[in-house]
Amino acid sequence: MELTYKWIALASRHYLMYLNRRLAPYGLSGSQYLFIINICRCPGLTQDKLPGIVHLNKSNVTRALAQLERRGYIRREVNMQDKRTAAIFPTQKALEIYPHVREIITGWDASVTESLSEDEKQTLQALLMKVVAAARRHDGGEDDAD
Repeated sequence: MELTYKWIALASRHYLMYLNRRLAPYGLSGSQYLFIINICRCPGLTQDKLPGIVHLNKSNVTRALAQLERRGYIRREVNMQDKRTAAIFPTQKALEIYPHVREIITGWDASVTESLSEDEKQTLQALLMKVVAAARRHDGGEDDAD
C-alpha cells in the first residue's frame, strides 16, 4: 500500500496552488486566507490566540499579520484587558472580501468532493480528523478541534 501522506500532501499542494491563484487578485496568498476568515468571524481576537487557531508558530503569525496590516486588511489595537497583547480587527477592506474568500474555499471543497456521496464525504472528513489528531499527538501538539 502506498503511503497515506502522499495523497494528503498532493491534495494540500493542489489546494494551495488553487488558493494562490484565486486569491491573487486580492493581494493575498493561500496561507493568509485563514487569518481573514478567523479575524472576520471573531473581530477583536487577540494575537496570542491565533497560533493555536491557524496552527502556525508565533513568528509566522506575526509576519502574516504584518503583511495583512500593510495591505490594509487588518488593524491591531492594544488589548485593554492585557496590554501585552494586541486585539486584531478586520478593516472594511477585509469585510468586503470575506464573502469572496468563503466562496473560494467552499467552491474548492464542493468541487473536489463532488464525486463522493454524502456518506463518503462524512467518512472522509472523520478519517482525516483522526489522521490530523494522530499527527498532532505525534508532533507533540495539542489535539484541539477547529
